[in-house]
Amino acid sequence: MAGIAASPYPLRGYALLTGVAFGWGVNWPMMKIIVSEVSVWEFRAFSGVAAALLLLGLAVAVSRASGEAWKAPREQWLRLGLAALFNITSWFVLIGFGVSMMGAGHAVIMAFTMPLFAAVFGVLALGEAMTRRRIAALALGAAGVAVLMSHDFSVIGAEPLGFALTLAGAALWAVGVLIQKHTPWRIGVVALGGWQLLLGTAPIVAIWLVLGSFDYGDAGAAVWWSTAYLVLIALVFCYFAWFSVVKIFPASVSAVGTLMVPVVGVVSGVVVLGEPFCLRDLIALALIVGAVALVLLVPTGEPVAGRRAPGPR
Repeated sequence: MAGIAASPYPLRGYALLTGVAFGWGVNWPMMKIIVSEVSVWEFRAFSGVAAALLLLGLAVAVSRASGEAWKAPREQWLRLGLAALFNITSWFVLIGFGVSMMGAGHAVIMAFTMPLFAAVFGVLALGEAMTRRRIAALALGAAGVAVLMSHDFSVIGAEPLGFALTLAGAALWAVGVLIQKHTPWRIGVVALGGWQLLLGTAPIVAIWLVLGSFDYGDAGAAVWWSTAYLVLIALVFCYFAWFSVVKIFPASVSAVGTLMVPVVGVVSGVVVLGEPFCLRDLIALALIVGAVALVLLVPTGEPVAGRRAPGPR
């Protein structure tokens, strides 16, 4: 406690950082509960629209209190739509189906390869340097994925397709992060999250309406409680808390909260769902978290611009 008291950062910042780690981490078994009874299209359509409207309402309130813009200028709508396509649409759909096919703990480990994809895309598309740290991170990440996929799929109850979809979701999310990173947005961060959720969920809503199913009508109480958690905590609160955290802390500190998410996700999958967890899972988790740490925890003196991207959800 003395260490925190001596810190130059407010206690509120540490509380929000802890809330983000647990809010996003516990969200993974909640998703597993939801997709066990509700289609991915309906689940994502319902939760995405609800969270978007709540975030935009919060953005309006923030705008009235501080003057921060919440309406996106017309010239940024194309960029906003592209960011929403990769940050929301592809992530929601691919991760939703991925979680439905594999354990929540395994899904969150695979999803957290996103910073590794972002590092590769940064080198290929933006001409960023392929440093020794990035090479080491990619090697650790590849080793972690290989260890996790070495499981007998029939034993862990997953399918290879689940791994592929989750990895694809992480890769496309990385593209969205790069779009967001290199766009000088002229609206507040809460409004940015709300607009992306609304635009990114729109095609999902359209597909759901065409399919015409309504599974929530027959869903049990656990599904409804899990959906409420996902909307209010994992999306609305965690978006607000995360954007507050990146304003309070330097990137190297706020990244610690990101590193805690897969750990919390794995543990909560074991506690909430009773998912199996063995030495092989622990090794894979350690390798991937170590790889992400090499990418996110930047030593003093290295550039950290653009690291204020939405976190995993």
